[in-house]
Amino acid sequence: MKIAFTKTIVIMKIKFCAILALVFFGVQSSVAQTVIQGTGPSGGMNTGDISFGGKTGINFTTWRGSEFDGISARVGAYVGGVVEIPVMDDFYVQPELLFSLQGADLGPSNANLVYLQIPVMGKYHITDEIAVELGPQVGLLLADNWEEDLQSQDTESLELGLNIGGGYRMDENFYFQLRIGLGLSKVLEITKAYNAGVSIGAVYFL
Repeated sequence: MKIAFTKTIVIMKIKFCAILALVFFGVQSSVAQTVIQGTGPSGGMNTGDISFGGKTGINFTTWRGSEFDGISARVGAYVGGVVEIPVMDDFYVQPELLFSLQGADLGPSNANLVYLQIPVMGKYHITDEIAVELGPQVGLLLADNWEEDLQSQDTESLELGLNIGGGYRMDENFYFQLRIGLGLSKVLEITKAYNAGVSIGAVYFL
């Protein structure tokens, strides 16, 4: 019964993520057409084209404020899509939809977590190449895996966080990022553990 129930939950999460992805990119596509055609609510001229892209990279994640001893960072990865929306000169809003593999090294064992993350970053270009970023993030837990010598933990299904970082725009297609993420809500229900990590990656704009 427990296995069947777990499979049902996983299937429901996958369906939810698929619907969320379709809504996310559908809304952004609609907004893109509106802005590019110059028919936005303000009736003003377009400040630039909206750009869509794919994003991938690696994570170095751990838990802060944890009651576990000997905790250290764990290497993971992420992949997803981004939309770069121009707001005014040199300032952009960049919503993202990412699948992220992260967790923590707890000494002899590891905690492995899979999230669907939705960061919404404000991005300001100091120069044509260099940008700084800041924004909130919502994470939906898709799966968790505790190694055998650890008892199963009650992991929170929703995470709130804050990201800060910067990037380098090499050309019109490639953008490289360095980002620090700080969890603002607990990872576990009964322990004061919060996600924290550094991510390095690249975006390819179409």
